[in-house]
Amino acid sequence: MAPNHLPDPQGYASAGSAAETNLSLPRRDTDQRVGRLDPSVSSVSRSGDTLGKSGSVERKAAGGAVWVFLGLALGRSLGFATSLILARMLAPDDFGLVSFAMVLIGGLTVLQDLGVRSAIVYSERDVRTVAGTALTINVVVAALMFGASVLLAPILASLGGNEAIGPIVIVLALGLVISSLDSVQRAVLVKELAFRRKFLPDLVPLFASGILSILLAFLGFGVWSLVYGYLTKSVVTTLLLWYVSEVRPRPSFEWPIACELLRYGKHVSLASIIGFVGINADYFIVGHKLGAFELGLYTFAFTLSSIPCIVIGQVLSTVMFPAYSRVRSDIQQLVRLFEDTFGLACMLAIPAGIGIFVCGPAYIPILFSDKWAGIDRPLQILAVYGALRTIAMGFAPFYNAVGRPGLEWRLNVARLAVLIPSMVFAVRYGLAGIPVTYLLGASVFVPLNGIMLARTVGLPARWFLRLGAPHVAGVLLAGLLIATWGALPTLHTALSDPAGSILLSVLCIAAYVTVAMSLSPRILARARTAVLVVPGTRRWVTP
Repeated sequence: MAPNHLPDPQGYASAGSAAETNLSLPRRDTDQRVGRLDPSVSSVSRSGDTLGKSGSVERKAAGGAVWVFLGLALGRSLGFATSLILARMLAPDDFGLVSFAMVLIGGLTVLQDLGVRSAIVYSERDVRTVAGTALTINVVVAALMFGASVLLAPILASLGGNEAIGPIVIVLALGLVISSLDSVQRAVLVKELAFRRKFLPDLVPLFASGILSILLAFLGFGVWSLVYGYLTKSVVTTLLLWYVSEVRPRPSFEWPIACELLRYGKHVSLASIIGFVGINADYFIVGHKLGAFELGLYTFAFTLSSIPCIVIGQVLSTVMFPAYSRVRSDIQQLVRLFEDTFGLACMLAIPAGIGIFVCGPAYIPILFSDKWAGIDRPLQILAVYGALRTIAMGFAPFYNAVGRPGLEWRLNVARLAVLIPSMVFAVRYGLAGIPVTYLLGASVFVPLNGIMLARTVGLPARWFLRLGAPHVAGVLLAGLLIATWGALPTLHTALSDPAGSILLSVLCIAAYVTVAMSLSPRILARARTAVLVVPGTRRWVTP
């Protein structure tokens, strides 16, 4: 696992960014603007009144999505290549030690933001009037988090059963202070949907940290090659964001602005914290119960299964938060955008999950050495969970955009109340136990999120159930093909062969796509619309 593949601090609830409206918008006014939508307009058609504003938003969002996707796809490809090299140079224990340390660092990273970045994007205020106060809040909180990490490092080392965890925590915590310096620039670029300018700050640091980590691993730095690579990423990111951004804030503090930022940000921050706990509790439980070696194996399986989730889910959540916010006064257009985004997320995430599930066991022995044996089954289960997690990442941007960020963290509290005790029980069954709890939890809470979202806009629960039914049917057929293939001795043997696994994955993906599109013809129309709004593509898809 490369430095850029350390556990995602935003985790399950990462909304990424935000929108544009008055921070002090009363809840009653928000509810009125969200409104009550007549079920008869659940499949919203494009009207002349909405084309002007929504069309420009869709084009800008689609153009931004292209740049976000390119950055993430290239970054994750680079990270995967780096991980492949480092996996051959380092031991699973090295990855396990850093992963255990990142349980604390990642949690503090989420806490230090306090939702201020999302509040900047959500606000209608001039960015320059809030930038100084926002910078001051983030830097002060980051300094406090660094002090807390110094105090908590020995305790975490004791829980992890390895004294080396303490120094690793302290050095990694320096990244909290460094990254706080670029928080305003990051929010401004997202607010403006200026993802093209954000491309290099997203990609170059991954390249720099990967190269440094490989070089240090070659020189014998061991686990510290991952740690120094992580810090390098933070430094390079901050420098590049200051370079590309036109906003250069100086520390200042205005109490009314701080109150507005924190009033909105507290819900986003709380959702992120709860989501982080939910997505990283497994690292702590595995590391504490099974040790650094098993945690290294589990972390690598989770990282590989999460690549499509991070690329697809982060693209959609980053772009759709500001896009939803710009049209939230038009409830019909807002719902139509969500329907399109949900369909796109499913059509991307589910095939990716099928591919990893089927091909993973055949390619792990080829790509990695024997010391990584044993991650096959956790990888397969996590691949299915990763598809559901990708779909789930689309709910938080919607809640935040309509001024209801509290819904996300309340649902996640309920999820954690079930998930964490289940993990403590399941870890006794080894590495495959915890992924099963994740999968079962997501199977319940993804539909629950959808039903809650439907209620938020005044639609019946059956609206979301109809929205997801074509994809569920396609997945069931793909699962039947996998089960049938595995039950036949001759074909089951072919699964261990790379060519045979690719053939099966192609058949399963084709089955899923065929069923989903047959039951919901609008999926194909949405895909065509999504392509049309990307500049330069109209001539290729227009008859």
